[in-house]
Amino acid sequence: MKICTFPNCAYLSETSRMIELYKEMKSRGEEVVMATHGGPYEWLFKEEGIEYNLVTPHFSNERARDFVLTNTGEKGLAEFYTVEELDEHVGSEIQFFKEQNIKKIVTGFTLSCAISARALKIPYYVTHLGSFVPPVFEKKMLVPTLVTNFKIFKVIPRSWLVNLVNGLMYKSKMATKSFNKVAVKYGVEPFMSMEEIMMGDVIVVTDVPEILTISKEEIENWKPEGKYKKYYNHPVKLRYGGAIFAKLFGDASDEILNFLDTDKTKIYVALTSGQSAVIERVYEGIKDLDAKIVILSTVHKIKETSHDNILVVDHLPSHKVMPLMDVAIIHGGQGSVQTAIDAGTPIVGIPLHVEQGLNVANVEKHGAGIMQIKHDIDPEEVREKVERILGDISYKENMKKLSIYQKQVDGVVKAVDIILE
Repeated sequence: MKICTFPNCAYLSETSRMIELYKEMKSRGEEVVMATHGGPYEWLFKEEGIEYNLVTPHFSNERARDFVLTNTGEKGLAEFYTVEELDEHVGSEIQFFKEQNIKKIVTGFTLSCAISARALKIPYYVTHLGSFVPPVFEKKMLVPTLVTNFKIFKVIPRSWLVNLVNGLMYKSKMATKSFNKVAVKYGVEPFMSMEEIMMGDVIVVTDVPEILTISKEEIENWKPEGKYKKYYNHPVKLRYGGAIFAKLFGDASDEILNFLDTDKTKIYVALTSGQSAVIERVYEGIKDLDAKIVILSTVHKIKETSHDNILVVDHLPSHKVMPLMDVAIIHGGQGSVQTAIDAGTPIVGIPLHVEQGLNVANVEKHGAGIMQIKHDIDPEEVREKVERILGDISYKENMKKLSIYQKQVDGVVKAVDIILE
């Protein structure tokens, strides 16, 4: 049985997850091929010594960045692909899967596979949803993280906003137009929402019940029923896996280790997506703290970094650096949150979209971090939240409890067990 791992290399998280799953399946003697349309993290395959197939059309770094901005909502209500582009992706994937005689497909946010896999009736597994699954919406666990500064949002009851945000996930047809036009061409049932496009035949929920606070029984027995049934066209099964996060880039450099060789407070800032204004405001808020600060700056460059207590780097092994930190300021992607949980490092989370908001809200609910709304970001408020965490040992203690829960399951091993069933 030949299995294809097919990450969207616009994302470090999705690329690294597929690398981990690929390696684990290879170690068990499975026949696995790696494929991608390319992107800025394609080079990681070479770094890890993995042969891979570049399926046309190729995602340039610029196109990949545009895709990411669509996902974070910074391009407005935009489609992920044009109809013509998506049709080309799907057609090329179908040809590749046939030529390679693929029997199972595992993807990390290569959304075109939602059509190509189903067109060929190949079992389709996804890990990219993390914990962003229907039971979460039905329990109204999403929080309105993306409200703007408009005065109207100050007077609307929060309960109404919570209901709206959670309902939109399975009711909204936003960004489905191109997918449904292409789906009909290949004999695939239309998708009822963007969430359904992201769902596979099997969703590996990359979390643990103790952190998500939804039982294994409830997750794995879920199916759309009652008033929710009309919002789903495609059958799906949910399975609990465990945490899967990046463990790449080798060891921390001597420069970083020497910089952090101090008794001072240590702060890690990794805000590598979204708008440059966010990282600038965070920088303004924390630059004068009596602390050593490491800032990961890949896309956005800090305008002024003359402070001796600040080190700016363009890449580092987060899983090696995070345990050295007293607090981390991150957006809240599940990979970065799970890296912080693994290290027992409390967070200030500044989510760019609702999925990141869910991850940060879960940590905050457990008393292991604090959320900062992106549109309301103020340097003084950021500083206050960082100082609050540093001044209250309970944040660290609570994150260590989450770390114990998370480490009870090897997420990579469990995900592969599910894929190979």
